[in-house]
Amino acid sequence: MYRSALAAGHKGFLIFEDWLNKVFSPRFNPMYYLGAIAFLFTWIVFISGLYLMFVYSISVEKAYDSLQGLNWFNQLMRSLHRYAADGAMIVLLAHLVREYFNDRYRRWRWVAWVTGVALILIYWALGVTGYWMVWDQRSQVIARLSAEFLDFIPIWGEPLTRAFISNETVTNILFIGVIFVHLAVPTIALFLLWQHVIRISRPVINPPKELAIVLTTLLMVLCFAYPATSLGRADMNVFAARFGLDWWYLALYPFLASYPDWGAWAFIIAGTGILTALPWLIRPENPGKAEMVLSKCVGCELCFNDCPYEAIMMQRRTDGLPYKEEAVVVEKKCASCGLCVGACDYHAIDLPDLTEEMIYTEIKNLMSFDSKGEPRILNVACGYGVNMKGLIDPDTKALKEMPNVKVLMLPCVAMLQPVMIEMAMKSGADGVFISGCQAKDCHFREGDQFIEGRLLNTRPPVLRKKAVDPARIRAGWFSAIHTREFLEDLRRFANDIKEGKKEVKVSVHRYIRERLTVPGIVLIAIPAVFTLVLSDFPYTFYEQKDSMLMFSFKHSGRNITEATPLTNEELAKLPPHMRVRAPKSTRRFPVYAEVTIDGKKVVSRSYNPGGLKSEGSSYAYEKIITTQGVRKVTIRMSDTNSQEKFDYIYSQEIEFKPGRQICLDYSEAKKGFYIRN
Repeated sequence: MYRSALAAGHKGFLIFEDWLNKVFSPRFNPMYYLGAIAFLFTWIVFISGLYLMFVYSISVEKAYDSLQGLNWFNQLMRSLHRYAADGAMIVLLAHLVREYFNDRYRRWRWVAWVTGVALILIYWALGVTGYWMVWDQRSQVIARLSAEFLDFIPIWGEPLTRAFISNETVTNILFIGVIFVHLAVPTIALFLLWQHVIRISRPVINPPKELAIVLTTLLMVLCFAYPATSLGRADMNVFAARFGLDWWYLALYPFLASYPDWGAWAFIIAGTGILTALPWLIRPENPGKAEMVLSKCVGCELCFNDCPYEAIMMQRRTDGLPYKEEAVVVEKKCASCGLCVGACDYHAIDLPDLTEEMIYTEIKNLMSFDSKGEPRILNVACGYGVNMKGLIDPDTKALKEMPNVKVLMLPCVAMLQPVMIEMAMKSGADGVFISGCQAKDCHFREGDQFIEGRLLNTRPPVLRKKAVDPARIRAGWFSAIHTREFLEDLRRFANDIKEGKKEVKVSVHRYIRERLTVPGIVLIAIPAVFTLVLSDFPYTFYEQKDSMLMFSFKHSGRNITEATPLTNEELAKLPPHMRVRAPKSTRRFPVYAEVTIDGKKVVSRSYNPGGLKSEGSSYAYEKIITTQGVRKVTIRMSDTNSQEKFDYIYSQEIEFKPGRQICLDYSEAKKGFYIRN
């Protein structure tokens, strides 16, 4: 079931990307540059964020005003900051899903996968704190729900929610803390971005120039057409009922508003844990790392240069041969792709389960057959290209539809050395057809480029044109869904050989167009509009006609046992600066409280004291939704956790207005409850 779902998802991506290739060509297909596009948006977010630091005021009173009435340039930078952040998140999520369904997250790729999951969490934290800093009515809801979410972990002295019960309790200290997180976390993000590509040679961190220009231009159009704006100023006496929500970053908050906080914690911890552990949950068989034959290694660095995962290092010579360096394979990084074998012209490196000698023997055996007048063709096929299952006769290793075509399967066609093509021709092949992965989407990143370079004499080791007729070699790039195209190209190649068609140079599949087309630009605008819509899609948290009663207090219950002063012996055991005759700490009773509105009990619970020994204060924080009108509110509270005898009673008729919030808090000075401003 699970594997069937993976196969269906993989096929879905291939169909979608194949359709995009017809519009963009593989050279500009955005799906092949999701990671690079995320980098592009990240740089825009960083640059615009640095600029906004000089515009923004770090103060509860001035934060909102500092982002109002901006000139056109400052407004542009604010909008760029927001929409580029949205773009980065959607591209990161798409990149994660695509790599998962393409099975590009296990074994040697686990570092990129784990850091990618961490980056999504980091970007999410940046987005949430960024919206918090605006300090409008949306920020108010985010701040309060975030505080409730964090208070589920009992590590704070006084609960964070107490900071948002009224305008008086919101302080600059809390704001500075949020801003510190928003400015410090990007440093972690930069470190993770570096770690994300640390095991990749020549990482693609920039999309093609034309694609980058189009994406940046569309981003600018969004900024001018729909500039980022704030809602009304945050006011703890008002609760926003319905407003636009950025679903790329704030999708968790409707869940927090409707369900217990433990559910959100369980979802985040379980989801993050499963995502992080995916590379090890299904462990494929490890084919083993490439192995060096040091006696043949001349230290030419060709394998070192071509390894796509930095799995080959060069070190000082250890065997006494007259060469400065030797190549060493790092097992944990090796993908067993064979690109190093294809790069080595000295036969100094092998895959343990597929050596050069085995390939030469296989080629000779495959070409020793009677083709009955048809051209004998060797098809060198990529293990991640066309799905050959059902196409090959297992007894003869020939294509069922074309018995004159024998198939040599390699992990990657870039493992094919030019001398192997010469060997095929000497063994009786009339032609060699190389079928690799989809262009620009090689499973091992650069295999299509490397084999093309070798066939076209632009990358060593090169094909000796005097030894091989260019008309007898053809290469094409296919994904797993291109069975029909693969067979058509193969038949066309066989017919060309039969007809004696001559080619001046080796025929390889090149990109259809080198320029980004108008339909491609229009197509890119569609996800841009989709991103815009979900960046401000409305959500209703409360009914607009309702009101809210906030019930909160900080109060200490009575001591369960009377405190006694420390004895001389106990004082002597303490450090000198702590030797005071303060009473021993003692456990306190929980504080019991109940709230009724018009005689209906809406709160009835005990609040346990804080501290490791239950010697601290008890804290309450309750949100009660009520209808508008004059309501009689009664509060009863007991210092001894009694539900019959109460130490404090508050009873008053209060007028509740639509969309308004009233906070009832306890005052130690007044020894009673009062309405906070």
